[in-house]
Amino acid sequence: MTLLDFCAYLGLGATGAAALNLLIGLLISLRYSPVRHWPHLRLNLFGLHQWTAYATVALTLAHPLVLLFLDKPRFRVFDILVPIHSPLQPLINVAGAVALYLLLIVFLTSLLRSRIGRPLWRRLHYLVFPAAVLLFVHSMLTDPDLKDGHPDLLDGGKVFVEIAALLCFAATALRVRLRGKGFRPAAPSSEATPVLSRPES
Repeated sequence: MTLLDFCAYLGLGATGAAALNLLIGLLISLRYSPVRHWPHLRLNLFGLHQWTAYATVALTLAHPLVLLFLDKPRFRVFDILVPIHSPLQPLINVAGAVALYLLLIVFLTSLLRSRIGRPLWRRLHYLVFPAAVLLFVHSMLTDPDLKDGHPDLLDGGKVFVEIAALLCFAATALRVRLRGKGFRPAAPSSEATPVLSRPES
């Protein structure tokens, strides 16, 4: 496995974790019960939501760091933090960097929810949606071989990202359509705090 392969796998892992986190967050916002509905098991959705958030942030941070160890093309720390002049596809890399920064804002403000207050936390939490869009754009259009900037959109990794993007888009559209409804009556406000994506009505 080459460094480029490792970088690509980290990126795919980050995209998959982010998609799973978003989908779980949407289920939580709809007050979905895995006991009452499929799979009729006692699953801790809040715990899954939290751990997929940690995985998303860790993988998204690790993904660009691998580029610093490449001999060619050569990436500097500045090209990772502010990739406006990165060696290849600077605009696509900027989209990825902005997605990372938005995810960090959502993640950190979720950890500090009790300090910053629920209204501000709730507004900042919606940043997960533009972050997801930018993450999917970056994942789909990035050339994993860092050659000519023209990725194969029918490659297995790209198809995985495209399917994940379609699932998240469809789930978000369904969430908007069911706004104010959900799967069961709202419970008393004693729920655990999720870490990443938990849009509410």
